[in-house]
Amino acid sequence: MNIQQDKYIRRNIHTYPFNYTYTDFGNFFRKQDASIYIHIPFCSTKCHFCDYTVMVNSKDDLREAYVEALIKEIEAFPANPVFPRFRIEAIYFGGGTPGLLTADQLIRILQACRDTFEVAAGAEVAVEFDPRSVDQDKIDALFDAGFNRFSIGIQSFDEGILRQTNRPHDLHDIDRAVTAIRKSGFTHVNVDLIYPLIGLTPEIWEDSVTRAIDLEMSCITVYPLEVWENTAYHNWILKKGQKLPLIEEEKAMAVRAFDLLEQAGYVTGSTSGYYHPARADHYCRFLDYYWRTWPMIGFGVSSKSAIHQFMYTNITNIRQYIDRINAGEPILDFSTHLSKEQEMRRVMIRGLKVGNVFKTDFQARFGVPMDLVYGDVLRALQAEGYLTDDGEEVRLTRKGQLYSNAVWERFYVEEDLAPAKPGEVKFGLSELILD
Repeated sequence: MNIQQDKYIRRNIHTYPFNYTYTDFGNFFRKQDASIYIHIPFCSTKCHFCDYTVMVNSKDDLREAYVEALIKEIEAFPANPVFPRFRIEAIYFGGGTPGLLTADQLIRILQACRDTFEVAAGAEVAVEFDPRSVDQDKIDALFDAGFNRFSIGIQSFDEGILRQTNRPHDLHDIDRAVTAIRKSGFTHVNVDLIYPLIGLTPEIWEDSVTRAIDLEMSCITVYPLEVWENTAYHNWILKKGQKLPLIEEEKAMAVRAFDLLEQAGYVTGSTSGYYHPARADHYCRFLDYYWRTWPMIGFGVSSKSAIHQFMYTNITNIRQYIDRINAGEPILDFSTHLSKEQEMRRVMIRGLKVGNVFKTDFQARFGVPMDLVYGDVLRALQAEGYLTDDGEEVRLTRKGQLYSNAVWERFYVEEDLAPAKPGEVKFGLSELILD
């Protein structure tokens, strides 16, 4: 009972909140949208800058055993009582080199996803190949089976750079792969390039970007190099005196690539990814889920899942993975539960990887305005020319795109950079400190 100005008010709070709407049953209880990532850990060579979980020179029987274990993992997912049912909007076959599997194996994995989940009509189904693994009959079969985004890891059009990085292909393989793609039904095709690399000059880089543009593919991705521990690059640079291009040259490479792509009609889909609106209506639906922190289910060795507050990673040993799957044992390696504060930081950092974060989306997800939580940071970034803020969204400027890591770091807190405690694993941050 409350007393207000000589009035007695009997009020009982029976439930909260107080406002409800009449709702369509099907819409209210519909499945949550999600994406799927499938890791294929097989490669013909190990690139000198690669930190992914891959196995080279694998035998056919090991690949088949892996495919069978992967299908079992996919089929077992609905038995997990923690997660709701999902409707899948994007499936991404990454690696490694998925193209080393047979068409039949890739199609069986895709069919397992369709049998296990509701896959949306028109869902993006993407697959990665290197040029040497492209085979006309194989990619024709994949297109007929419903694969609709094709990514080819060219990385460079310079023979010397390809040899120096231990890429498995040469220029002849690139020409042959492009010819096969043109004959196939794939129209949503991405080309990967990477900079800066040891021995890469601005002139070589510009030539590679120009050649990629001349292919008239729908997407081009210009990845900045990440130097991870336990890679050949990390060892060469720290212990053998190998040099990457100077920071001024790296900046010039980025600016030149951005300018060339935009002059050719491409627009940004992320800080490093571009698509041509006349050839595709988006860059990559799976990466929308990945960077916008929407639900992503990972399958396969070393795959990562991020579903609401749950983030976890599978074990990295391929044979252990197969054995545990077949024995019905857990394959979890390490995990974390996100706090709401961590989720907020993650939405800002990873959302800006796409290039923008919408304020209405932030408030709908967390119930508080973005400016209330990050107003000081956003105003500082805007004053320094890294962001624009029109009241509806915060968006990276060209300066912000160029120095995007410096933008993301502004959202870190002390606990993010603190050393791992006993029982913890530090994950997801590469750092190379040079004199």
